[in-house]
Amino acid sequence: MSFDKLMKAVARNNQLGELDFRDNRYYLTIDSRIEFTCFQANGRFFIHGIIAQLPPGEKDRENLLRNLMTKTVGLATTQRVILSIEPDKDSLALHYSCPLQGMDEDLVENALAEFANNFEYYLVEISQEQTVIPTMPTMIMP
Repeated sequence: MSFDKLMKAVARNNQLGELDFRDNRYYLTIDSRIEFTCFQANGRFFIHGIIAQLPPGEKDRENLLRNLMTKTVGLATTQRVILSIEPDKDSLALHYSCPLQGMDEDLVENALAEFANNFEYYLVEISQEQTVIPTMPTMIMP
C-alpha cells in the first residue's frame, strides 16, 4: 500500500477527517494540543513535532534540558522517540522513525499512539519545569 493510501486509511479508520497535506507532509492535531507531521523519506516513515520553545535565559535553558535529558535516558530503553533541539527554531522537537517497508495501518496507528503519548509526557514535564518557583531565602524575624 502506498504511503498516501496508508495515511488516508488510518485517518478514515480513526475519524480524523480530511488530512491536511502540504509540503509533502501530513499535518495532524490531536486534542488541540499535540501537533505533528508525518512524512516519508529515503524508505522510512517519520513523525515530527515541535513540543515547546526553549526558555530564553541560558541558565533556565540549561536546567530544563538537564532535567529532560535525565528523564529521557530512562525512557530510551522502552520508547522509540528521539528528543532533540531545533536550533533554527530555538525549540524542542520529538521525532519517530521506522522503515516504511512492511508498514500497515495497525503499525501506523501504534506509531501515532506511541508518539502522541510521548508528546503528552514531554508537554507535562516541560510545564512542570516551567512552573517551579525558585525557593526564597529563609527570613528570620526577630
